[in-house]
Amino acid sequence: MKRLFAPASAAPALVSMAGVTLFAVLFLHAESQTAVMGLTLGAAAALYLLARFGWNALATASFAAHSRTAQASVVIGVLVIAAVFYDQHFPLLMLATVLLYIVVCLGLNLQFGYSGVVNFAGAAFFGIGCYTSAVLTNHTPLPHLAVVLIGGIMSAGIGSLLILPVLRTYGHYAALVTIAPTAGAA
Repeated sequence: MKRLFAPASAAPALVSMAGVTLFAVLFLHAESQTAVMGLTLGAAAALYLLARFGWNALATASFAAHSRTAQASVVIGVLVIAAVFYDQHFPLLMLATVLLYIVVCLGLNLQFGYSGVVNFAGAAFFGIGCYTSAVLTNHTPLPHLAVVLIGGIMSAGIGSLLILPVLRTYGHYAALVTIAPTAGAA
């Protein structure tokens, strides 16, 4: 069987990201439950068929061989979605929410998964940044980008102050100390 793309080609990664971007635009544009269900079932059927014909392995190899190209295609996909919905509040809110939770999940994956550090305070610092951003959005005329940056700086500042006692603990005691900011934030 003749292959459509060479194994070292970046095309499968780019085609996959273009498909995901198109699906995201259509999904965010859907206004009825029937359209959402149709898109979901269509995507499930398409993913099944693509896996059946070996596209998953080809795309995985392409993503692995061309990681910079794949990362750039993700950024371009997000920018395309933002450009399509530039004047609509709800899709941009959903996009921003998903991107924020992706960052939080990546941080937890680094802490829990790769380094094995049990850090319960990450959720508290995420909450501090969100709370700061919410207060600034409601009570100041600052631009949204400045609000997000100030929320991150506030979270990092409080985290830097609270890390001082944690640095003096060892082993599982460090994990127990990080529960205190989480309990205090609740």
